Amino acid sequence: MKRLIEKIIPSDPPMPPMNLTREPIVNRFWSTGLVGLFLGFLLGFMLWLWQQGIVEAPDNYFSLKSAHARLQILFFAGSFLLGFALQAGPHVIGGPPPPSKKILAYLPFLWVGTGLSLTSDPGLVFVGKLMVSASFAGPATLLLGITLKGLDQFRIPRGIPLASSFGMLSIAPWLTLDDPDVALFVIWCGPVTAALVAAQQLTNNVLGGKLLQGVEAKFFAAALYMAWLTTAAAAFLESGSWTLSGLFWLAVLAIQVRGTNFLSAALNYRFSGIQVTLLLAFAGVAASALMPILAGEDFMTDSAVHLLGAGVITLLVLGVAARVAGFFSGKAVMPDRGIIYILFGWSLLAIVRTLTPLGWGSPGWILGTLHLGLLILLLWSIPMANRLNKIGQQFHNH
Repeated sequence: MKRLIEKIIPSDPPMPPMNLTREPIVNRFWSTGLVGLFLGFLLGFMLWLWQQGIVEAPDNYFSLKSAHARLQILFFAGSFLLGFALQAGPHVIGGPPPPSKKILAYLPFLWVGTGLSLTSDPGLVFVGKLMVSASFAGPATLLLGITLKGLDQFRIPRGIPLASSFGMLSIAPWLTLDDPDVALFVIWCGPVTAALVAAQQLTNNVLGGKLLQGVEAKFFAAALYMAWLTTAAAAFLESGSWTLSGLFWLAVLAIQVRGTNFLSAALNYRFSGIQVTLLLAFAGVAASALMPILAGEDFMTDSAVHLLGAGVITLLVLGVAARVAGFFSGKAVMPDRGIIYILFGWSLLAIVRTLTPLGWGSPGWILGTLHLGLLILLLWSIPMANRLNKIGQQFHNH
């Protein structure tokens, strides 16, 4: 039996532990993200069952839907994005990292603010939203300052978009995130924008792709902010067009793929978890951008929200966070082939969830997919929590 398991999921060679020059913060933010992962997805799974009529919906369905959106976008995705951006972001945008204590000061604001914002008391909700806003506005200002003092070549394609994405997340607590149009606007302009910047770094440093520079960097920035404007118009103005928004997001992706030589670099790279992560995530971005173009007036924003949320952002968390936590702690979260199985399994869940608002999927399919999702979350999060704990222990031991 042991030999069979080793053939299915062979062990990887050991990783040398990273030389930690300052107190790591990624483990603190990502531990918070793990809490958000379970709270958000368990609530989301229940909402899915209620939405499809598999079980009877409670009277407070819509308030729970709002809580789910806030947990997923701000607490879960926000925690992982903050951890990556504040740990690796200064290197990504070509500037010196700030002291760890200064960065960690934002974390209690996210924790307490999220809790208060989910209460029923209007005063506490207001204070909670202020605190959550501060937990993103502070890092946005910090990253912008590093960008302006950092390397010129990273300012347009990386630094300003990354800081802007956290600026968007600082506004998000005040928006009606349970509205799929608004949620789609926030996801595109917040988490997806940050993810595209992170993908530039991974393409260059890991896959051996090119830096996005020169004219292509300027075209990327121009297309990105036109995508922001058209997405805002589509979400908040009746005259807005989701089709136009989709075209600009497709242009953003195409410019980045071409400018970084992503496809050639990814296809020539060895079959690995990080390669599969980026290929699947970019496929999810492309599909999400194509949906309004192909569907026209029949476009359902709820489907795009869940494709981007589960099929892009969560997928990137599963693949990238596992790799980073492994390098920081000196041991892989799990064997690389295990990560690949998890990525394909999660992609199946994302596809089923995306298609259910369109009337596709029987109760049996949905229940089976939910069990698969719970299994994946457990298999990934338990060893991830262990490696995050080891990062802190490793620093204090030195």
